[in-house]
Amino acid sequence: MTSAVATPPAGPSAATTFAADIGGTWVRLRSGGADAPVERLRSPSRLNHPDRSVEDLREDMAELLCRAAPPGARTAISFGAAIDHLTGMVYGSAPLWGSEASPYELGGELRRRRPDVDWVLVNDVTAGLLDFAATSARSGTRRIGYLTISSGIAMRVADLDRTRIAVDEWGLQGEIGHLPAMAGPGSRLVGLPCACGAPDHLASIASGPGIANVARRLGVPEAMAAEEWLPRALGVRDPEAVRLLELCVEPIAHMIRTLWCLDPHLDLLGLGGGVVEGLGIHYFTELRRQLAEPTSYADRGRSETWLDDRLVFCAPGQVDALRGAERLGGWASGIMP
Repeated sequence: MTSAVATPPAGPSAATTFAADIGGTWVRLRSGGADAPVERLRSPSRLNHPDRSVEDLREDMAELLCRAAPPGARTAISFGAAIDHLTGMVYGSAPLWGSEASPYELGGELRRRRPDVDWVLVNDVTAGLLDFAATSARSGTRRIGYLTISSGIAMRVADLDRTRIAVDEWGLQGEIGHLPAMAGPGSRLVGLPCACGAPDHLASIASGPGIANVARRLGVPEAMAAEEWLPRALGVRDPEAVRLLELCVEPIAHMIRTLWCLDPHLDLLGLGGGVVEGLGIHYFTELRRQLAEPTSYADRGRSETWLDDRLVFCAPGQVDALRGAERLGGWASGIMP
């Protein structure tokens, strides 16, 4: 995949839309809108090509996108990485480039190679939020969020009244998986590693790899196969599995309580990602149980009706980042500091 980028074939007009969803395992491409077929390719990632250098993988990614974009297309790229939404600078992605921490100006590189194309890059969670908002927001919803819990953890919030997704001066919002976990110094979970290499992050405990971390720390015999064992064990109310889920959900519940405390206008929150989808009703029930419990006079607990109105547990396929990228439209100008 290191050969020169071929001249794009003539065909689609300058108004053609082109969307892509870039993940660590697959790249999905679609030209011409939601009714067009999707092309799926193996991602040029560290996950698929552990023998290739990060420099080569980045070159492969830029080449793939430039080769796929029709001439003069308007693009929307959903990218599975911490990314500057204002410039397209990628700060890092463990599935794509491992522990490489040097930023990469992917947006600038694409514009340099294919100046005829209008390149817009957003994080895949942002794209997921746009799809969730389009399908789930109700009349009167002021602010809406989407939280994904899988191999990593991230969240986005949009202001529907102003069609705006606020970002900071680095073009980021909601990279919460790499915030310190709310575990006290006496916690059994102190010191667990995050995929980024640092300890004690939210993802160290509550992500998919985090759940395996906690299982090992607790001495669960099935810890090496926690992903397969845990749903089965929860199905028969195995005490070790129940305790494991309780500990791994706890920091997510803390985070959501804090979120609702700071942003009372967050009217709807969707939860998705591999952990939520894989554990299904067990995750749903445990999170709601914890959120229903009062923790202080400022956090009085929440009724079943209150939670029904504000929490949506998304089923597999309910939120689609590729479809969300195609919904970017007028939101692009509303992503701003």
